Amino acid sequence: MKLDSKIESMKKAGVGPVVYPHDKHELLFKCNECHPKVFKEKRGLNDMSMKMNMDGKYCGSENCHNSPNAFPLYMCTNCHTNVGAKK
Repeated sequence: MKLDSKIESMKKAGVGPVVYPHDKHELLFKCNECHPKVFKEKRGLNDMSMKMNMDGKYCGSENCHNSPNAFPLYMCTNCHTNVGAKK
């Protein structure tokens, strides 16, 4: 699948947007492990896409879901929890 615009890619994959569980990540990591190195601290400032993740940025960085410490990026339904949603 070609990862192009966010909306088109989600439609092709049959998934909806990600609902990020920040509270679960807070239990496992210290704030400075992700902020500001991987993510900007203010909500709405991290305009990411699956292509960016696959290129090793954001959730695909070497300390996140591109490491043995977490499930891999291709496990779509772990993040895209409303699979099958047609938007």
